[in-house]
Amino acid sequence: MRKLILILCLALLPLAALAGELKTITLAVDDMTCNMCPITVKKALRQVEGVKDVTAKYEGDGIGWAKVTFDPAAVDVEDLTFATEQAGYPSRPQP
Repeated sequence: MRKLILILCLALLPLAALAGELKTITLAVDDMTCNMCPITVKKALRQVEGVKDVTAKYEGDGIGWAKVTFDPAAVDVEDLTFATEQAGYPSRPQP
């Protein structure tokens, strides 16, 4: 029985490596004007394949941010900034 479990674990090991690790990035988001804007930004980012979680906030004076957790094997930062830009909110990675 132990041998069978060991064989199964070894067989599934490559699948775990393919899953990869998630990455989290914060984007500075411009052109936000109200508390409804983060909802639009979150919706746009959640539609990008590979995005796992999004938090966004309007800070005032046209400035906001979005914290995005994503699978870097499926999506890159340019895809994320493109999604926010298409929704009407240009963004850039924060250092």
